[in-house]
Formats: sequence, C-alpha cells, structure tokens
Amino acid sequence: MAGFVMATLVVAAPRTVSAQEDADGPLVVSHPVLIASLARLSAGSASWRDALAAVSITGRRTILTTPDKTEYGFDVDRLAQALPLVDEQQRVSAVVVIINLELMQRMSGLPVKAVQFEDDLDRILAHEVFGHAIPLVQAGHLAGNCDDPAPGQRATDACAIKRENQIRRELRLGMRFDYGRDGLAMTRRAWQ
Repeated sequence: MAGFVMATLVVAAPRTVSAQEDADGPLVVSHPVLIASLARLSAGSASWRDALAAVSITGRRTILTTPDKTEYGFDVDRLAQALPLVDEQQRVSAVVVIINLELMQRMSGLPVKAVQFEDDLDRILAHEVFGHAIPLVQAGHLAGNCDDPAPGQRATDACAIKRENQIRRELRLGMRFDYGRDGLAMTRRAWQ
C-alpha cells in the first residue's frame, strides 16, 4: 500500500461539528475553515452527499483536524494525511484526516478566504476525505483502502485520484492528472 499509514492517535476532542452534519453524522470537525470547505463540497457535489449518507448508516466517522490538534507526529512538510484507526483484525473504526492549513497559507501567500485558497482546500479534502477516508469507513476494514498512485502508475488510474476527480468535476475545480502538489493553484502561484 503505497504511502499508506496505519496509526493509533490521540485527537483533541472536537468542539463543534459541521453545520451540514448532526452530532451523530459521519464527519466530525471543529475548525471553521474546514467546516466552510465541507459546506462547499456538500452543496456542490451529489456524489459527496450520497457517500456521506451511505457512511452515516455504518456509524463510523471521519475526524478532520489540524496538526496542532493531534498528538500524532505529523510531518509539517505534508499538506494532508488520512490515518485509519484500526484494530488487530484490520477493522477501521474511524479515519483521522489531518489538514495542514498553516503550510497551505505559507505556500500560497493567500488569506483563507481567498477563492484560490478555498478551491485548493476543497481539492485537498476531496482527495483525503472522498478519495481515502470514505472508502475505508464505508468498508470498515483496510480492504477498503483506495490507494494513491503506485510508482510508475498513471495518476489518473489510481483509485484515490479517480474519486477526487469525480468531486472536482462536479465542483468545476479542474481535473487532476499528476500526483503531488502540481494540481493545486498554490503551486502554480509559486511558479509565477
């Protein structure tokens, strides 16, 4: 499993949940910037809404957080990471998605309310949540893993990128053809 990390981690208890989900919903998030992104994804994507409805039935959750709210040794040079919480039988009880908003701001030089910043955040959440977390919590087992591209594999053939592009298409966020940061507006801004 290329780039796949299994971990047990301690996450600071979220103070609120997304306005689109109730306290028993499949997404748990407390950061207002992440909440706003989830609202955009839910409003613009039927696939996103359908997936969340399917996950709701399982009772499993995806917890969205930032590096400062977790005790996991998150690499500060990473933009994001999805970490399944698993038991000895490889059953997934939840997935923690860590989003490095601070790095995103440093790389982009944009305020969090800038359209390009919001679009990039939506792209990242589409990849991490819809591409990685949702398949794992839906399956309830590591067998549900949806991989990033393996070495030598075209990015567009990888499960997580296919799923991400499904959401990008619905939200008109441009398709992703490469793996890495090249598909983000913040990277293009750095080249200028």
